Amino acid sequence: MAKPGNLDARTVENAKPREAPYRLSDGGGLLLDVRPSGAKVWLCRVMVAGKRRDMGLGGYPAVSLKDARQRAAEARRQAAGGDDPIAARAQRQRDLERARGAKDEAEARTFRAVARACIAAEAPGWKNQRTALLWEHSLERWAFPALGNVPVAEIDRAAVRRAIDTVWTTRPATGRKVLRRIGAVLRYAAAHGWRANDNPADVRMLRHAGLPALPGGRKQPSLPWARVPAFMVALDRVDGLGALALRLLVLTALRSNEVRQARWSWLSFDGVPTLTVPGEMMKGKRAADVIAHRVPLSGAALDTLARAYGVANGTTATAAELPKLAALARDALIFPSARRITPLSDMALSAVMRRMNENRPEDAPAPWRDADGREAVPHGFRASFSTWVDDTRPEEREAAERALAHEIGNRVSAAYRRSDLFDRRTRLMEDWAAHVAGEARPATRAMRSG
Repeated sequence: MAKPGNLDARTVENAKPREAPYRLSDGGGLLLDVRPSGAKVWLCRVMVAGKRRDMGLGGYPAVSLKDARQRAAEARRQAAGGDDPIAARAQRQRDLERARGAKDEAEARTFRAVARACIAAEAPGWKNQRTALLWEHSLERWAFPALGNVPVAEIDRAAVRRAIDTVWTTRPATGRKVLRRIGAVLRYAAAHGWRANDNPADVRMLRHAGLPALPGGRKQPSLPWARVPAFMVALDRVDGLGALALRLLVLTALRSNEVRQARWSWLSFDGVPTLTVPGEMMKGKRAADVIAHRVPLSGAALDTLARAYGVANGTTATAAELPKLAALARDALIFPSARRITPLSDMALSAVMRRMNENRPEDAPAPWRDADGREAVPHGFRASFSTWVDDTRPEEREAAERALAHEIGNRVSAAYRRSDLFDRRTRLMEDWAAHVAGEARPATRAMRSG
């Protein structure tokens, strides 16, 4: 067999296509196959088990003449040693594809990828689309730095511990949420057979592994109900939508997100003025488990809404104008942020209370505290309202539970007790508004008779 060297780079480059394929020989079994399309493909002719076979070496110019000679020489060495270079190359390709597939599969089963798959699978059942964003944000911030690129099959208690150590001690409430969400992702992975069903995010097991205990679950600090009238006087001296949103929260006993995300379209004025919170906005495990929550609006609540409209739109408004203004505003937010398209943040209401505690003489104690001395928070006003009912109108406990939109604990009972006690709650919320305005108003006999 002739030694390589018959061809040079210029000859290869200038080889023109013809009507029929033809080949140029470099010697040593190396051929350049020139096709009518203009394509040029390197071939190496070798003898395997007594049979002549042509092995493709790649196309020109991706494979140069020099590279083709090297590949042909390697193929000849393998054939001379009794190996099949074509079969060996096919096996290498299969091995490469398997390795690539294993890598792709491993990447698809990292904690980050599985967490996103878990969120996507669970999100349709969550009542609020924002829940998915909260899950992803908390995992992105606290779990992904340590666990994001780790295959779920390899995550153990030590890895979970490393992921939550900082947030667990600095922000306990957030730490509990992050740990629960890590656990949910790992359970999802186990359900799909991607890891053993031994959840390393079990807080009890982590405690044995050295995770420090957190303080016992204390209720959120609330202002004693007797102090609420004085608080409302001080609150009226604070400007801005945050203060007005907090004022409406106090008057309605709603949760912060229900007030902040309220829209003018939620208001109705046929009969008793009402704010109706859609079912998907209510606190609940599943969208199918919750229904819309009607909130009777007191005169003080309507006044607050009129003031909020004025602040948000740079004008003045009265409670009497609200039906017309709400119809014009349609689905606009009642308490928009500066961007107008998003609601006020939860921190906006908390910041109002924090500033009210900070803006005082240095030697004076913070005036808005709970019985334990902790500074009160917006959510605590629901407890203030609830305790006021217990202390002054205990017979209206059931109406208060409906006002707070608490679920009935007994499912059988809940299936039959479907009244929201709206009439009783209307009177109750008017009395609450009178109390927070500093007006002494005893429970009415109408309320007592139910």
